[in-house]
Amino acid sequence: MRSGGRRAIATSIVVMVLGLAGCGDQRSSDVAVERVDGLNGPDDDLSGVVANPPGGPSPYVTPSGAPTYEPPELDRTELDANIASLAPADRALFDHYIDARLGAGSWVMAAPMTVEEAKLRLLGPNPRQATDADVDAMMNAELSVYSFLQVGDGVVAYEDTGFADPPKRLLAALSQGGAVSAVATDNIEAMTRFGYARDGQIVFDAFEYAFVDDINEIPAEVRDLARLAWEDLEGPMVETADWSAVALAMSEKVTGVRATPAVRKVKESYVVSLPWAAGG
Repeated sequence: MRSGGRRAIATSIVVMVLGLAGCGDQRSSDVAVERVDGLNGPDDDLSGVVANPPGGPSPYVTPSGAPTYEPPELDRTELDANIASLAPADRALFDHYIDARLGAGSWVMAAPMTVEEAKLRLLGPNPRQATDADVDAMMNAELSVYSFLQVGDGVVAYEDTGFADPPKRLLAALSQGGAVSAVATDNIEAMTRFGYARDGQIVFDAFEYAFVDDINEIPAEVRDLARLAWEDLEGPMVETADWSAVALAMSEKVTGVRATPAVRKVKESYVVSLPWAAGG
């Protein structure tokens, strides 16, 4: 399982490694480098650096005896107890999404609803269908695209960046007329959102739901699942469940719609500009 604590540790490791590579005087008798045309500029000062003999090691600076960092083993006692105490239906949802590993992106579920209704509520009338020419704009983070799939009496909508999740006003609009809508997002910046709306009203929505100040801020109907991912910033750092998997499990619980990778195979997709949240 992935934990928020482990993410923080991983970030610190990267910082430590970058710091080691960039700090202090790297010239010593334990460091060997070879001048190679095309790798070293004409003004490189390699005085005091031992040159490799012919057939020697790689022409890269390789510190010897560099300190290593071993992350601490996180305590998962509390997590295991919370998993064991789940109601059977919640446990089944959790197990499914932990194993499914659907990956990053924005997942939107709503029911009861058709694809045409979902497209209209989220994208408005006559949404622009994505073309091959939109690929460059997607690479420049100017837009993203959504695909829609009918799943039972509900809809799954998906985009793969995690930066085009619908703003609250559209999440609420998606649920109008007695429907329920939910969003679960995960992006490269490790920001995980969970939110849902019922009959046109937001019930809960947080861009970092696992870091709310108090677990009781999360509605009781999904709180037991949310507890698996919640990071108590006032308590010790312990193992937590995968934030994205838990968000998807909660989304299915409130909507009854299962997120499925089949939505990625839908040929038609529709453009949304970034940032989509402009306007609230």
